[in-house]
Amino acid sequence: MTALKKFGAAIILALIIFTPVEAKILLDKVPLLTFTDAAVSVYDAPDGTKKGSIPAENSLVLVKEIRSDGWAYGSYKPQNVKKRVYCWFKMIELQGYENFENYTDQLTSDTDVCRTRTNSYSYNGNAPSNEDVIVIGQRGDKTKIIFKSDDNYYRMGWVSNSALKKNSATFGTESTFTTSDENYYSTETETENEWGDDDK
Repeated sequence: MTALKKFGAAIILALIIFTPVEAKILLDKVPLLTFTDAAVSVYDAPDGTKKGSIPAENSLVLVKEIRSDGWAYGSYKPQNVKKRVYCWFKMIELQGYENFENYTDQLTSDTDVCRTRTNSYSYNGNAPSNEDVIVIGQRGDKTKIIFKSDDNYYRMGWVSNSALKKNSATFGTESTFTTSDENYYSTETETENEWGDDDK
């Protein structure tokens, strides 16, 4: 191998080793119900004006659309308010773990999925053991997953590391983004079967 070829190979290897791994945005996993681990900034449009934030832990978020540029559209229900607030936000901020490489796995048994990493007694659905889940983050003894529930919603939440079979595999995504004509603030009250409720 010539010196030039060796140099080129070294450059490629360095790029592979030192390039940060970006978390995959799962474009087709909608509608998705989740709770925030931390406050999430909301906007009136992609790259638009910031309009506040979704508070951490207590608000059920419904993600209706995820764009290929990482912007997502959905709504959240503030505590003690019947009307849902519609907004744009960055999906990676809601998903978290920007440098985590997603992979698929399965659970050792049907498992209650916690809303947040620190709350082990408040649930966001039950994930079946016979279906693949997508691992999107890990911290300490907890793993963050996305799974499809019996009500045909995707849900995002936390399980113990020990609940996973750890069958790693590459997971691909594809966009199913569709446009929406809903406004940022909605004056409508959606029914429970349209977006789920706080007990799901």
